Amino acid sequence: MASAFREDNSHYEHQSPTPSVHGGRGDEGEGTSNAPLRQSDDASSADHVQEKAAVAAPLTKKQKLRRHCGRFWWWYLIGSIIFLAIFLPILFLVIIPAIVQRILDNQTMPVNGGSFIAISPTQLNVSITTSLDTPLPADIDPTTLFLYNKNTPDFSPFVNVTLPKLHIDGDTEVYVQAQTVTVTNETELISWFANVFDQPNVTLSTRGDAKIHLGALHTTGHIEKTVTVDSLNKLSGFGIQHIKLLMPARENGTNIEGTLNLPNWGALTLGIGNLSLNLMSGDLRIGLITIYDVLLPHGNNSRYFNGELYLDTIFQNIGTVLSSQSDALSDGNIQIDATGNATVVNGQHIRFIEAILNNRRVSSVTPVVKLAGDLISSFTNGSQVSIPDMLDDVFGNSTFIQEVLTHWNTTTNSTAPKMKRSVPRGIIGPGALSLFKLGMKMRKY
Repeated sequence: MASAFREDNSHYEHQSPTPSVHGGRGDEGEGTSNAPLRQSDDASSADHVQEKAAVAAPLTKKQKLRRHCGRFWWWYLIGSIIFLAIFLPILFLVIIPAIVQRILDNQTMPVNGGSFIAISPTQLNVSITTSLDTPLPADIDPTTLFLYNKNTPDFSPFVNVTLPKLHIDGDTEVYVQAQTVTVTNETELISWFANVFDQPNVTLSTRGDAKIHLGALHTTGHIEKTVTVDSLNKLSGFGIQHIKLLMPARENGTNIEGTLNLPNWGALTLGIGNLSLNLMSGDLRIGLITIYDVLLPHGNNSRYFNGELYLDTIFQNIGTVLSSQSDALSDGNIQIDATGNATVVNGQHIRFIEAILNNRRVSSVTPVVKLAGDLISSFTNGSQVSIPDMLDDVFGNSTFIQEVLTHWNTTTNSTAPKMKRSVPRGIIGPGALSLFKLGMKMRKY
């Protein structure tokens, strides 16, 4: 029986471990028999770790950002909407208008030319040339500009002009062409024109609101500029260039004509119509002349005039005349002053010009020799009237005048009785003798 239950080991290999309860193999072979299997498992695990390490390489910043945004994109979307809702109104309502306003404030808008021409008592024809310089191309809608005196406490524009639709790109010339404008405040216009006449330069202030387009964007900018403009400087350089007596006088009383210089040192051409001037010697009014269709561009302007020289007033007040000329005569000159009398356009008086010129006085200084030459030419260029005939028209005593001119160097005592009988009061005296000597010298030319 014992042999029947003997364990048969014939089918096992020689080196097979003895089975045991620990793992189906003997205890003795556990360390050696399992070692190869453990080495294989370790190698497989090492390969697996290496593959894991290759897959989990460090992410770049871009990858991290993409992963971050992928996780939190919804929050970023909400934040962007909130930011734009706050920023865009600030951009369009604050930042862009502030930039545009800063550009406008930096504009100099110089007055490079133009004209102010009176066409009626209440209207002017105005042209202005200026320029704008912008770093960005822009379009400007037609804009009304109000012209005013900055020194007036209250804003009181005297005229307004309209800037045309403009496209500005860099330094761009701007033209306001021949606009007929209505005087809105005559007092302020007179105040401004008074400075134009009196000063070498004058300020001109403008104000207006412009709608400006920057591509599809548009905004409104406020224009408020004060510029300096060269002006008349009291007509410095005014003077009678040539004078001619007309004898006999024309039917309307005209007995004098000639040319005079009306300088304009300003940037604006001035048009004031027909200008009448009183001729003055001291405080004595000795004549009235008219200059026709006065248009004064920049520089010297030679203009024709005609009118009446009050010869009877001159000779009857010769003492007063010579007294007023004492300073000028000492330098060999004759000084004739002029004051405004009337300014007329199309038969209408221009009050805002008369208010200025009628209260201003300008002087013309002419060398005595030149004046004498002009007077002599009046009687040698076809005139049939001699100096004695001219004086006869004044005094009504040709024999007396001829006798005085012929014997001007006789003694005063021999001529005094005749002068008392024949000469009106005011002509007797040293001044009269000087005048007669001058007349005799003129005959010798």
